[in-house]
Amino acid sequence: MYLITVNTTDRKPILGSLVGQSAPQAAIEATPIGRAVIKAFYNLEKYVKDKTGCEIQVVQYQLMPEHFHGILYIKEPLPSSFPLGQIIRAWKGECTRAYWRLSDTSSSDSTSPKADIRPRNTPLFESGFNDRPLSGQDQLKRWIAYLRDNPRRRWIKHHFPDRLRKVHQFRAGNTKHPYTAVGETLLVTFPERAQVRCHRHLTEEQIREEVARYMDLAHQGKVLVSPFISPAEKAVYDACYAEQLPMIRIVNRALDGKFTYPSGRDFDGCVGGFMLVMAPYVEGDPKAAARTITREGCLDLNDFAADLSTEKAELTFRQGNVLRSR
Repeated sequence: MYLITVNTTDRKPILGSLVGQSAPQAAIEATPIGRAVIKAFYNLEKYVKDKTGCEIQVVQYQLMPEHFHGILYIKEPLPSSFPLGQIIRAWKGECTRAYWRLSDTSSSDSTSPKADIRPRNTPLFESGFNDRPLSGQDQLKRWIAYLRDNPRRRWIKHHFPDRLRKVHQFRAGNTKHPYTAVGETLLVTFPERAQVRCHRHLTEEQIREEVARYMDLAHQGKVLVSPFISPAEKAVYDACYAEQLPMIRIVNRALDGKFTYPSGRDFDGCVGGFMLVMAPYVEGDPKAAARTITREGCLDLNDFAADLSTEKAELTFRQGNVLRSR
């Protein structure tokens, strides 16, 4: 099973519009182009059967104004001459042809708005696509639930744009520990959240390896969770921040005071919508008042990060040429 994601050219919101009077009622109302995209996606089942004799199944889709998610179940091995990429290219081609036809119709109708009319050589979708293999029923269920929840999250973002709003007694994780949270709180509902935890004694080469490993997870769509304390963890933070990839940072200082907010890049990341800063301690807690963080404090913050993650990090270090667990 593959989760397919494509974006419209220039991220223009022409596939649908957000409707609903409240977050629970939120939905995406498809435009004619959006309806054509959905129809073409379902047409893939017959297209692949006719071309290869193999069966595929559309499991789920979610149309958004500027992008499309779809889950395809490849029920039997495809011929080497007909890979998944060719299937997606064929679908995107059909969508673009429908886009051009609809644009031609709009341009000939003097009563139709012409803001979305594009030249004939402009494709509907950006080049390429993201394909994420899904394994196991639990992962599939998480992603289906996440896709269905997309309109609700979009509604909340649209109607509550103040990303620095402080949320007190924000309970999250398996333990439902109360946090003070600032930033994009929806990140804790993301289906896959990976803990970042790196040994503090790593060489520069080993740090680069850790950064590459965690960046690969982030590019797969996983939200990285960590206090980002060790040099390697800080390097992961820097790399993710540069690309504005989603992160959840656990801090040891309290944020529930009237004038206390995340500082520096954490502040900008929250404003940018790709960060959530969570404080597990309140004002007056000795752990929040500590001037320098202790080893015990680091372990506590890592425990909170693990509790918020769907994938726990196994702390590793190198001894000679052998990679050992700790």
